[in-house]
Formats: sequence, structure tokens, C-alpha cells
Amino acid sequence: MKRAVASKNFYLGKRAIVVGAGLGGLSAARALSDYFEEVMILDRDELPDNAIPRPGVPQGKHPHGLLGGGLKALENLLPGFGNELMRAGAEPIDPGFDILNEVPGQDVCPKTKFGWSTYSMSRPLIEGTLRRQVGRLGNVKVQGGCRVLNIVSESNIQAATGIQCQLVDGSAETLKSDLIVDASGNGSLTVEFLKSTGRRPVEETSISVNTRYASALFERSHIWNDYKVVVTFPNAPEQVRGGLILPVENNINQVVLAGKDKDLPPIDGNEFLNYAQQLPTLSIYNAIRNAKRLTDITPISFPESRWRHFARVPDFPRGLLPTGDAICRFNPIYGQGMTVAAQEAKMLFDLLQTLDGDPLATLAPTFLTKAETLLADPWAMSAIPDFIYPETIGERPGDLEDRLNFQSALGRLATRDVELYELLIEVRHLLKPLTLLDDPSIVTRVKEEIADASQGNESLGAYSA
Repeated sequence: MKRAVASKNFYLGKRAIVVGAGLGGLSAARALSDYFEEVMILDRDELPDNAIPRPGVPQGKHPHGLLGGGLKALENLLPGFGNELMRAGAEPIDPGFDILNEVPGQDVCPKTKFGWSTYSMSRPLIEGTLRRQVGRLGNVKVQGGCRVLNIVSESNIQAATGIQCQLVDGSAETLKSDLIVDASGNGSLTVEFLKSTGRRPVEETSISVNTRYASALFERSHIWNDYKVVVTFPNAPEQVRGGLILPVENNINQVVLAGKDKDLPPIDGNEFLNYAQQLPTLSIYNAIRNAKRLTDITPISFPESRWRHFARVPDFPRGLLPTGDAICRFNPIYGQGMTVAAQEAKMLFDLLQTLDGDPLATLAPTFLTKAETLLADPWAMSAIPDFIYPETIGERPGDLEDRLNFQSALGRLATRDVELYELLIEVRHLLKPLTLLDDPSIVTRVKEEIADASQGNESLGAYSA
């Protein structure tokens, strides 16, 4: 894809400011670069040249997934981005051949080469690679060491017209802008601006999961059957322990163990191994028990998934656009966050090509409405499994049990049908819509699978009696 360069006569404004130099902010800056004379990316951290975690990203030491849909979006924004990742050390992953999904009560899917790949790497590597790519755009400036304090507006209007920030030396500066993209992660800048300008409070959907993760880097070691990635799901709802091992740059494996409530993964080395040994399978434990641990074990807690419905604010301010985690924060175990942020940036890029009249007047309402649709699938795919635990707090669907049974039966069918397996993975990678799984032929087979399983359980119960 050729980069479409806007003529100066068609710029939407002189300056766009992006708050946050994570994947969401960087990819949004790329989308804006054709439509503003200057794009400034501001981040409170000093941004390193090498791939090391930074203080402002507490989850930076933990595994991050770039799903196929995220890679596709970034490739559309920056052609050849996947090759850049591979040159930087990222590991190519064929989801059908390289990933072992271990689901209790379900056979392992046969190793199948799908013919499409994504990449596995540390968060600092993907951020650094993307930052270099975006930094090469002539009108984009990336500035670290700049903490944005608040969004400001002129006294006579309620639009966002700039930001106030604090520099490393403690001095304050106000920067004017035509558009502010809030990719800061927690979205508090946007929420506080809405409050300060007397707008309606943002409606939120939340799911309290209270999950804790503990991660460490290990020397690369062999995984059985030459898998590169192992995802071990807990035997829910009776058990909460799960784990993930995936390759990152420099011949290293990144390992995360997950738990919740009173069964939390430890940060002591021996206890970490013991916890891994008690997962539903021994795949992760066998891969790391004799491998050298290269880092301390870092814990992090995730209290809740949260979706802010900014599209429902009727007079959303001109000149402001939240994106990424500022809109929706997913349970990280499903690896959707970076992919959704990249897809939102691609959506923004496409939208900017179609707006006419006074584009900045309609940009935010249109984008936020489209984002609601974009977010529906990944939210559904993560929310439903989280509700399997009775202690999960949130608005449970009335047909939760039917949905859980459908997912379980669909997974069992996929172990016996390669085409269905690939479709299921493409949906999970946000490459295809979730509605494809509502195809009548698939629904019929799933219902038959549920009925067969029910009859089998009844027979087993009679035998046991």
C-alpha cells in the first residue's frame, strides 16, 4: 500500500497531539500523519533506544500478543512492518502449527499449517520497532519525558484546544492543538475533561475478574512436539490456574502463570515451578523446570475489564479522541489489547479519507460509534469465559450457560475438523467476524455435539450409580 500524502491545502489542521507512545498512540499517529502538518507524540517516560521495559508501562515485563488482525492493521498502516519485526528479532508464529492450546476436556487440535503467521516478541520490542517506523515520518515528532497534566479549552468554547504538560525539569508548558488523541491507557484525561466541561458522565460496562499474573524470562528450551507456544487453560470453574509460554527475541521464552482470589501465582523461584507443576498439564512445567531463569518474577494484578461508552456522550467535544485502552481495557489473558488498538488506528486512517465538510466536527462521534462495533466481538470473546466463575462481578448474559456450552462444543468439534479449526482461530485472531460462527450448518453441528455429550454424561451417571 502506498502512503497517501495529503496536500497542504487539504490538511485538517496544523497540529495533532497524541498522548501516549504505546502501540495505540504510535499507530494512531501514523494514521494522522497524512492529515496534519505536525503530529506530536508525548509520553511521560524517557523512551529508550533499546528494547527494555519502561516505568510508565507496568505491564511491559509481561507477555503481549499481536494477533493476526493486529498485524494486518499495522501492515496496512506501515507496509512491511512484519519484516521489520522479524529483523528486530521477533519470532514468526503459525497459529495452527506452532501453538498448543490445552483446554481441559478437549483433545489437542492436530498440528496444521495455516499458511499465515503473526509474530511473538516482547512488548518493548514491538513498541521500539513501531516507534522507529513512525519516527521516520517527516512530520511526526516523538517526545519522551513529558507528562501531560490535563486537556485545556479556550474560555469561550468547550472544545479541546490543547494540553498542559510538565517537562523533566519540572517546568509547565501549554501546547495548542487541533486534535488530541488520548492513548494514555487509563483514559483519565478524557474523563476529567468531560467532567470539567459539564458533560454527561461516561457510561461504563465492567467485569471484575480480580486476576493476578506472574511473569519471568527463561532461556529458550524445547517444548514437546516442537511447539513454540503453549496456552494452558484452567479447569474452570473448579480451578483457576493457567499459564502461557511463548518465544521472544534473543532466544528467550517468556512465561506467565495466572491465578485469582486466594490461589495466586508466587514470585519465589521454587514456588513458581511448583505452581507450574500443578497446572492442568505438565507442558509448561516440563519446558521450564531445567531452564535457567533470566529475570526476577514480576507480579501484576488485573482487577477488571472496562469498556467506556464514549459514543453515548451526546455532545462529545470537538478536538478530542480517545483510543485503545482509554476506551476499552480487556483481560490481558486473551491477548486482544494491542490488536484492537491497531485496528482502531486503521479504522481512523480509513475514516479520515472519507470525511468531508468540517471533518473535525464529526470525527469523534463517527469514530467512537464505529469503535463500539469494532469492540463488540473481542469483548464478547473475553467476557463470556470470564463469567464461568461465579465470583466474577458484572452483568451476566441471561443465556450464559448456553453460550458456555456452545463454546465448549465448538472447541471439541474443531479438534476433529481442520477447516472449522482454522475458522475458529481466524475469528479469535480478529481476522474474521464472530457472526461467521452463527452459520446454520455450524450451529446444527454444535447442537448435535451438545446433545451427544449430554447423553454420554447421562450414561456415565447411570453406570456410576
